[in-house]
Amino acid sequence: MTGRRAIDGLAMALHWAALPSLVAALARPGPATGLLMVALATAWIALTAVRGLRRPGPKLAPRLRALVRPAHGLMLATFAAAAVWTLIDPPAARPLLLALLGAAALHGVFNLWRASVLGDGAFRAMLPRAITGA
Repeated sequence: MTGRRAIDGLAMALHWAALPSLVAALARPGPATGLLMVALATAWIALTAVRGLRRPGPKLAPRLRALVRPAHGLMLATFAAAAVWTLIDPPAARPLLLALLGAAALHGVFNLWRASVLGDGAFRAMLPRAITGA
């Protein structure tokens, strides 16, 4: 496995681990889920510092292309804030966790739309090769 492919695989794993950790923080708030989220957020921020945020798909309209990177940065920053807040005061973090869950749902719907309507191959970049066959 090349270095770039390993980094992409790590980014994919962090991406897919975010939702279960978010659900865990909502279901069982406490130090353990807070530490898990902080670890994920720290790894994801470090990886983003090394690799940067992904480029938007070429088939997106220019206005949407302009929003992709800021939206991903905002989602990552919100995830990191929710992680720290969950570690410090889990009950007070609940509204932010719920808002993040809503944003994650919109993120998923957007990517389903991209893959189905635009047919831009978004899932090849987001899903493991064993699933996509790529």
